Amino acid sequence: MYGDGYGMKILLLINWKIKYCDTIPENLQPSDYSCPEEPFWFFKYFSEVPEVDVVDISSTKWVEKIENKIRFHFYQTLKVLSKIKQYDLIFIHGSNSAMLLGAIKRILRIPMPPILDVDISSFHQASTSGIIHRLSQFSSKAFDYMVYHTSSQIDYYKKEFPWLVNKCEFVPLGVDYNYWKTKQYPVIPERKNYIVCVGYRKRDWNTLLKAYNELNIDEELYLIGKPDIKCENSKIKVLPFIPISELMTYIVNAKFSVIPLDDFNYSFAQLTLLQQMALGVPILAADVYAIRDYIKRSSGVISYIPYDVENLKTKLQELSKLKEADLRKMGQSNMECIMTVLSEQQMAQRFERICRMLYGGKEG
Repeated sequence: MYGDGYGMKILLLINWKIKYCDTIPENLQPSDYSCPEEPFWFFKYFSEVPEVDVVDISSTKWVEKIENKIRFHFYQTLKVLSKIKQYDLIFIHGSNSAMLLGAIKRILRIPMPPILDVDISSFHQASTSGIIHRLSQFSSKAFDYMVYHTSSQIDYYKKEFPWLVNKCEFVPLGVDYNYWKTKQYPVIPERKNYIVCVGYRKRDWNTLLKAYNELNIDEELYLIGKPDIKCENSKIKVLPFIPISELMTYIVNAKFSVIPLDDFNYSFAQLTLLQQMALGVPILAADVYAIRDYIKRSSGVISYIPYDVENLKTKLQELSKLKEADLRKMGQSNMECIMTVLSEQQMAQRFERICRMLYGGKEG
């Protein structure tokens, strides 16, 4: 069992499902399991490790169906409400897990520990109207502090959530190079003879397909995760969802990766980018709000103008012609970036400072 640090006890509500297990699993990332043998996720990098109770969004099928329709998770709050005073801090990762708790705090005036919210997608994808938006505005007034992973989201908060502007901050997302460096993936016959593109949502497939089809480069294009894409080009290989080990094998063996994103002013696709950087893959990515804070930190990521076919064609051609040594330098730059400025350790230090601030200033 890990240490009790400086005595802080944190209730962590996360907006995804994890596995609760007695021993550390081999096939899951640290953010996808909770185990008594080690602290959860990035909390292991706190200088003084707190006690963290993790509650995910697991529920019954009918509750999940309702939650998916209304777009926030209420069952988490119902599970923890009776014991909430046991904690020193409520840490919520994903604002859709915070709505009911914030509303209860405001309406019933129930004494609660400080609430720290990590807002992933500008509440509900930067909406500006509707019942869910108004609920978000009402509930968010119960937040003591908020963190976001895309710096441009502050413009949305200034307009729609001005009461949060002076108690929120941008913290870059980080990933753990120590986890990824231990992974070994086999060499496949087509190594370095293809470009890989991974994803299934909020991807600008049209621009990528048009740009690639108008080029005459040697590399094939592997599209992974979007099996319903229709194309007649025999050099384009469309693959469905595949096991994570197979997916990573395709990524590390690619000549380079392309990340063609739609442009929205909130966080998405950051983990896709950062994990590929950790694996040492050269990357060509759309210069969109969601990842702009990240792509500018490494010379191993080349950007193109979103929705611009001609600009994307130019960048694809440039990367296709790069020598192996130059591609290796790009991959090395990406790994070094993940080991330093975009590391999980750096993110953890920032979160620890915020947790200490809230813990020291809590009422009672």
